[in-house]
Amino acid sequence: MLMKKKGSHSDFNAQRDAELRKAFFSQGVYSTSDTVIKRTVKTPTSRFWVDPDRARDIMSRIEKDPASIKRMNPERQRMYLALYEKYQKLRRKCPTYSKIEAVTIAIYSGAPEFFLAPSTARSIIYNNY
Repeated sequence: MLMKKKGSHSDFNAQRDAELRKAFFSQGVYSTSDTVIKRTVKTPTSRFWVDPDRARDIMSRIEKDPASIKRMNPERQRMYLALYEKYQKLRRKCPTYSKIEAVTIAIYSGAPEFFLAPSTARSIIYNNY
């Protein structure tokens, strides 16, 4: 399985970064203090920031061996587990959906947070001023 390399960019990075900046500035406190950044990354967002094909592969891995994602960084792990929960609910509700259909719908149905480390969010905000 090919893994995304650290530092590589996805097609949706610009959209994610714009949503993150919007969430940051909507707080009305223009400080990059830990408190403000942590609150920003916990803001709901329009989607899960992962490619559908990659997410489908991870959903399959979790189905086969839930412990297989234990070596991921904690934010990624939490994101995939939250996505897996949505994916499973959708598969139970609509069993005729293929894996890729179900995971794509789950991705674009919104995410409860950005699932970014505060240091990553701070870097994105600073780099986009």
